[in-house]
Amino acid sequence: MTRFAIADWAAIGPMGRTREAWRAWARGEPADDALDAPPEPPLPQSLRRRVTPIGQMALRAAAALEPTARTRFVFCSRHGEYERTFGLLGSLAGTDPVSPAEFSLSVHHALAALLSIARRNGEGHIALAAGRDSFACGLLEAIATTATLPDSPVLVVYYDAPLPESYATFRDADEVPLAVALTVTAPSAGAPAYEVALAPAEPPNTQAAAGRQALDFLRFLICGAQAARSPGERHVWQWRRVAA
Repeated sequence: MTRFAIADWAAIGPMGRTREAWRAWARGEPADDALDAPPEPPLPQSLRRRVTPIGQMALRAAAALEPTARTRFVFCSRHGEYERTFGLLGSLAGTDPVSPAEFSLSVHHALAALLSIARRNGEGHIALAAGRDSFACGLLEAIATTATLPDSPVLVVYYDAPLPESYATFRDADEVPLAVALTVTAPSAGAPAYEVALAPAEPPNTQAAAGRQALDFLRFLICGAQAARSPGERHVWQWRRVAA
């Protein structure tokens, strides 16, 4: 078991854009979140135009959380900004020149780098892709970081969108555009704390959608459940509330 705390959270997806909407979703209620839209990404307009829609969602979720000094970043995604990668592959297939700007932004840690530059944050960042377990592995990376560096909070940003139509046969059944941001910290006395545990998924669960883990964790976090579990492709993830 590894213990951690969540200081703040934000999410953007078909379920809503505001915390009120997500709380209603977690309770199984309809919500209208037309008001109080998340802030724009903290990026110059010239960079904002170069980010794909799912990248915009990820940065907006991150921007909804209050910047904290010495915050490290963990960006996690199964597919990344695949719309951009798909365009590059199309250029290569058609023997068209590949845009250097597009290529430089196609790497998996591009969004983390853009946010680091925009916030003048030199604390370091990591980007990871762990298939259908990408969200949970990103959260685990953040927990491990706070265990090693308890004075350094970690901003976790998970984002994914359905693959392009040409790859429809490889889509998960319930994939939706989704971005989730969490501020993970070391537990402090008197504050809510959580533990995570995992066990092998036997056999591997090839039907688990990457975004399902993020949604399962959000529902657990919002509703105040004592415990929750979420099946991934290679592991079954379990979260539990504990006394700090």
